[in-house]
Amino acid sequence: MSDPNRDLADALGHLRQAAHLLLAEPDPSGLALELASGILDIENLLEDQGIEPAWVPAADSTADSLAAAGRLLGRAAEIVPSWVWPALVALLDKAGDRGHR
Repeated sequence: MSDPNRDLADALGHLRQAAHLLLAEPDPSGLALELASGILDIENLLEDQGIEPAWVPAADSTADSLAAAGRLLGRAAEIVPSWVWPALVALLDKAGDRGHR
């Protein structure tokens, strides 16, 4: 059985990696910056709950990092603050067309 607190820490680590990947890419449209800002908002919601991020290796893409974070948050759903879910769903929806990154 997984440890929900560890899952949250790992999820936060994946969110940080996703934001880093977005901020490191050239993006004249500003969408990467908008997505990174949304990720940082979710990070703040989790950190306000006292969750410390774990270091996780970078995924191959932002989409992979976000998917990993979503899976981990889902495994710890009973302790994830309810207000995180709408923000995460909106972010995943916005990021949907960026799966190649």
